[in-house]
Amino acid sequence: MSSNKKYWESRSAQREMESQLIASKYLTKMEDSLKEAQHDILRQIESFYSRYANENQISITEAKKYLTPKELRDFKNIDLKRFREMSLSGNPEYERILNAVSYRVRISRLEALNLQIEMRMAELYSGVNGLREYSYTGLVDVYQNSYYKTMFDLTKQGVMTGTVIALSDETMQEVLSYNWSGKELSERIWGHQESTRQAIRKELERSFASGRSIQKTTKAIMDVTEVALSRAEALVRTEANFFHNAAAQKSYSDAGIERYEIIATLDSRTSDICRHQDRKIYAEKDYKPGETAPPFHVRCRSTTIPYFDESEYMVGEKRQSAEGLIDSISYEEWYEKYIKDDSQKVVAEKMTLNKAADKNQYRNYKEILGKEVLMSFAAFQEIKYNNPNKYTELKSLYREVKWQVKAQENLITGNVHKVEFIGPPNSVFDNYKEGILDSRRYYGPTGKPRLDIDFSDHGNSKNHPVVPHAHDWLKKENIDKVNREKKWRPLSKAEKIANQNVIRKE
Repeated sequence: MSSNKKYWESRSAQREMESQLIASKYLTKMEDSLKEAQHDILRQIESFYSRYANENQISITEAKKYLTPKELRDFKNIDLKRFREMSLSGNPEYERILNAVSYRVRISRLEALNLQIEMRMAELYSGVNGLREYSYTGLVDVYQNSYYKTMFDLTKQGVMTGTVIALSDETMQEVLSYNWSGKELSERIWGHQESTRQAIRKELERSFASGRSIQKTTKAIMDVTEVALSRAEALVRTEANFFHNAAAQKSYSDAGIERYEIIATLDSRTSDICRHQDRKIYAEKDYKPGETAPPFHVRCRSTTIPYFDESEYMVGEKRQSAEGLIDSISYEEWYEKYIKDDSQKVVAEKMTLNKAADKNQYRNYKEILGKEVLMSFAAFQEIKYNNPNKYTELKSLYREVKWQVKAQENLITGNVHKVEFIGPPNSVFDNYKEGILDSRRYYGPTGKPRLDIDFSDHGNSKNHPVVPHAHDWLKKENIDKVNREKKWRPLSKAEKIANQNVIRKE
């Protein structure tokens, strides 16, 4: 075996390891999200038991009883409040679930519980920091890392020279929607969501049909979510292998390489199919994942290398020596020189093309957020096109400030001993005591309280050392109309911006 071929095998193993390390980073985030969802679902189930259980058990008959009129109102106006707000983001899944329940006049206890869980599952899989978002972001990182580093290796070995065209958004969308296993990635993730939801539903029905205790029900639900995590890991590991090898294949195509060779990871865990594929050589035009290219199975670790016959290896070695190629340059230096400049040109073109629409968006954002947050239009475009994480934060901040600012358009002032529980939908009530603003209550779209901001320490500076501070309204079951979160919290950035006019006066 030539030294050149050994180099490619070493590089291939390194790139596969890097792709799995990237996958591991995002899997850790996915596990955190799933554990948080598991905690929320178990809390909902525990609340259900505490409300309806007799001697730590609930019969199927009790579970299927209809909610009382008050319970139904609270369920629609309070329990689903969080998800109604999330539906404003435009996610069709939230809209579908909410529309299915909004006009129902009778809902059973079990249906209400299942709907709460279904909404939480939708948030887990499809929401911000959900499993779908982490999967997409992680796999894009895998693809870009593998493509650029393979192109770097090809350049360093003298297989190609010149500038590499930066990967476009269109290319990444095409890769993300590629149907290599019978379903697109989004369909496979949705399938996992639906399987997990159905499994939880079945376990609850088994619990109520057999009279399981809360402890046994909790254990069953935890087992379901552990299976969900295992399936998510298998999906991401397999997809990471696909994206890594697909990126390598694109680099072969872009470099004009006509053949590639399968390299299997040979150890005690190697599958029969990978052992059979090891060292096989295929034409680049015949590349087909699952048949002529990895992944050949779930959690596949096989990779590919560019194939040259011995004469081609010698030509490459001579060319490398004659041209004095970039042996001493690092990947970071190469990326800055050959990729980043081109990528910046693409971004600059987008900025110019979208300038008019971006200016309208900038004016809207500046009107709501103020010039302290958005210093200039140029700064806004820089964030939008070059800092995706900060842009996501900016959009979230805009939404949070906007609903408060819009509610302030319906501002009511008064001097009352106790602020009313029900108020005009999407309004604000400022309560004054002795001419000084004492508290501000925001009412949501149903007229129920959404947020309280207090401008006093309630006569107890020890328990309320920060003024002003906020109190969120409870989203749990079985609450009366005056309950709110007893524990105060500092104002969020959005709340400080939205209420700065009254905060500054205090």
